[in-house]
Amino acid sequence: MEGKIVGFIGVIIILLIAAAVGFYEYSSVSSSYSSLSSSYSSLSSSYSSLNSSYSSLSAQLQKAEQNESSLATALKYAEQNETKYMNEAENYSQLYMMYKSLYKQNAEGAALDTVLEAYDGISIENPNDVLPYLAPNFTATIEGVPFPGTYNLESFNNTWLADFFSNYETVYFYTTALPTITQISHNTYEVTDVVQFFVAPTNDPIYLQVFNASNTIIVQDINGKMEITSLTWMGNELPPSAVIAGYPSQHTLESNVVLSEVLSEINGLGAEFNPATIAQNFAPNAVLEVTGQLPSVFMTGNYTGISNIENFFSTWDRYFIFVAEYSQNLLPNGTAVPPSVSVQLSTSGTMAVVVANVTPFIGFVNQGEPGFPNIYDIHVNLVTYLQYNSTTASWQIEKQIFNATMIPILQDTLYYNLNMPIFKVIGEDTVTVNASQGAILQEGNIVTVIKPGTYAMLPNGSMVSIYNFSLITFSLQAVMPPAQDFFNLTPTYAFAFAINGQISPKYALVNASGSPDPAITIVYAPDTWTSWTWFGGTFNGTAYIGGSYKFADHWIYGDGVIVNNQFFKPVLWIFESSCEPVGMPPTPVSVTPKEVFGLSPIADYTYEVNGITGGVVMAGNMLVVIQPGTTITTPSGTTLTTFNFSVVFYAPQNVTAPEPGQVPFLVFAYAINNCVSFHYVASKPFITVIMTPSCGANMWTWGLTKSGMYGYVLHDPILIGKGIVINLTFVRPVPWVLTLPLM
Repeated sequence: MEGKIVGFIGVIIILLIAAAVGFYEYSSVSSSYSSLSSSYSSLSSSYSSLNSSYSSLSAQLQKAEQNESSLATALKYAEQNETKYMNEAENYSQLYMMYKSLYKQNAEGAALDTVLEAYDGISIENPNDVLPYLAPNFTATIEGVPFPGTYNLESFNNTWLADFFSNYETVYFYTTALPTITQISHNTYEVTDVVQFFVAPTNDPIYLQVFNASNTIIVQDINGKMEITSLTWMGNELPPSAVIAGYPSQHTLESNVVLSEVLSEINGLGAEFNPATIAQNFAPNAVLEVTGQLPSVFMTGNYTGISNIENFFSTWDRYFIFVAEYSQNLLPNGTAVPPSVSVQLSTSGTMAVVVANVTPFIGFVNQGEPGFPNIYDIHVNLVTYLQYNSTTASWQIEKQIFNATMIPILQDTLYYNLNMPIFKVIGEDTVTVNASQGAILQEGNIVTVIKPGTYAMLPNGSMVSIYNFSLITFSLQAVMPPAQDFFNLTPTYAFAFAINGQISPKYALVNASGSPDPAITIVYAPDTWTSWTWFGGTFNGTAYIGGSYKFADHWIYGDGVIVNNQFFKPVLWIFESSCEPVGMPPTPVSVTPKEVFGLSPIADYTYEVNGITGGVVMAGNMLVVIQPGTTITTPSGTTLTTFNFSVVFYAPQNVTAPEPGQVPFLVFAYAINNCVSFHYVASKPFITVIMTPSCGANMWTWGLTKSGMYGYVLHDPILIGKGIVINLTFVRPVPWVLTLPLM
């Protein structure tokens, strides 16, 4: 119990202590609370103030954040602009450097431009195009060509430029390489180059000169203008051939020209041109000095002036009918070389000398002239002096020495017989003839037709149907014109027939009854040709020697062709050329062909023909011989001796093939007075010659058949040669068709 009281008292004491302590603590806390409450009030007031400040600052912060975003954007733009600025700064730096380079180039270009402008002014040949580019203190040192010396501005203008412009024309320049430009100071430049001027001297424009100048030019910027203050010119002359690849030398060019003129004169003497043509290269006051030996018709001495020189050439042309000539220089050792030419080119005039010390002229004296029929061998030492005339732009002969010597002709024609006529074979066509078939021979411009039914009569009078027949052509030696009455004829060449290798009038071409049966001879030759018959010599197979003219022959004439239908003996015929037409070809006339037998005309050749004299009608690739003595009987019985003869061509499409494997190639008809009819008849056959592909050729008559239709009515006989078809039977003016095999 006591223990419980003690314990209870202890608890009470403890509670009292605790209460005392708690009261103390309460008082203390209460005091602190009051103090804290006061502080709280103060803090609350401060808080309110701070809260107000915070709100203000928060608003400011928000605005600051907005400003920060704007500033960040601005900063980004600034950074971008900074990059652009840096790029522009770099571009500016580059442009600045380029500007400085261009400025330098412009200055150098201005200096070079001034130099080239001055060169151009020299080429223009006008001081007003040169002087603006020269400074008042200009000096020039010219070494070599042209016009060397030391010059100031005045003397360069009055002397060098004046001499250049007066002495040369047609000036061109270029630099051989790009000029070099060096800046000496801020306003002074040095230009070095090699320039070439092509010039033609005023007094001798054919003398093309090339001045090659190595130049050093000082150019200075004076008051904003580039001017040349100094020129150093080192010039030399080059031939054009040295600077133009493949260009011949001037001497070669002019040598060829002057030699051509002299040889033209020599050729004119040989060809016997018109005297004015021969003398065309002589100067008006030229002198022809004729010396030495000449036939008596020529007078030696000086022929002064064109008219007198032409008189000499006129005498030459009249005296000789034929002249052969050549020109040479004969060296002392006997060697023959071409004529020598010496050309002297200079700015004051160009001279040339042509020497042909042995120029033989072999002249055949014309009939009717003194000394006929002599042949003179005249050797001329020809020396010709020429001067270039810049006014006429031609070389002219000022003087010519014609020193002649006559020598025996055998000295030049050592192996050439001028006494015994000799005919040397130059061509031959030989065939074996069967009398039943006939033959065609061709040699050169000659065609000979042996008609079917032609036999060979031998010297013993026998006739053979198989024989060798030859057409032979010959060159001539020692063959004069045929007779005194025919002095205008000139022998050209000859041809002959041969039977079994024999040329002799003892042989003949005959028909089955033994009467003459002449061959038909066609020669492509002008109407100034004819022939003379020649025999009496001997033939050894390669040459016919001797003989003489017998009589003139008669030919039938066409345009560019002559025909003979009288030769039946194997002898020679010599072609003679005349200055005038010997025969008269038929005269062309105009008609309008008609459609006949279902054929449409596409072309025609019509001539007026005299049947008594005959004629040859040319029609493209055809020729038709109307034999002399031909008359035409008309349907009314009238006989025509003069008539229009036509060859009319038709379209091959108008006809059909005559038989399998044959194709129409040529469709044509003859017409008498524009009539194609079976009712007209000629008294002699028309000899028809067609130049055509001939292998497998056939000829057909076209007309009205028994069935009443147009078609083929007759298969006509033809002779076939190499590229030639001949018919000898046509007597009516009707249509024919030439066919060829289908290939």
